[in-house]
Amino acid sequence: MKKDERLHPEPDPVSGTHAQPSIRYATVVALDICSFGERDDRTQLHQRREMYAQAADAFEMTRIPWSACYREDRGDGVLIIAPPNVPSDYFLDPLAHHLTALLRRYNRIVSAAARLRLRLAVHAGYVHHDAHGVAGRPLIHLFRLLESGEFKQAVAATDADLGLIVSDRLYADTCGYGGFIDGDAYRRLRVTCKETNTVARVWFPPNHDNGPSQAHDPPTQ
Repeated sequence: MKKDERLHPEPDPVSGTHAQPSIRYATVVALDICSFGERDDRTQLHQRREMYAQAADAFEMTRIPWSACYREDRGDGVLIIAPPNVPSDYFLDPLAHHLTALLRRYNRIVSAAARLRLRLAVHAGYVHHDAHGVAGRPLIHLFRLLESGEFKQAVAATDADLGLIVSDRLYADTCGYGGFIDGDAYRRLRVTCKETNTVARVWFPPNHDNGPSQAHDPPTQ
């Protein structure tokens, strides 16, 4: 695997530091553990381990190379940036179906306190990487979707092990060329978080309520 596949620029040969930032169009993914702050330290550590284990297995089941993805830990979640050769539609309901199946299997054998429910957000755009990490408007938009009250409420209103939110632009792009996703399984959701006011698409596992659809589009980013 080449270094730039993980968005890392080449180090300066003299200083050993990353002198020039790199930029790449990539699919960006964020995972977040529901109700993480309500658990004690021991349970939080257990849930973090399981989040990574279940995510890694789901990626491999979806033919997304987990080891080739750039990752940043976020305490109660993780930011993942995909290699450029992995199609964005893999990260929608193909990945969501696999992750749901793994979570369902895991949650059947653990206590209620250890139950792992996840929120998943997916977007795409140009991401910058420098010596300090990653940055860019797509990442801001990704976390606005993930942290929006509307998405959290939609997840809380179901008993699903996983809720997925995807940017409306990425949803339109992936549906437009006939990829793997089932476009009819997604519902429109108006999202407002800080300065972001947009429409996104939400997906829940079959037999769970997807929440109300929206009748009109606000400005998108």
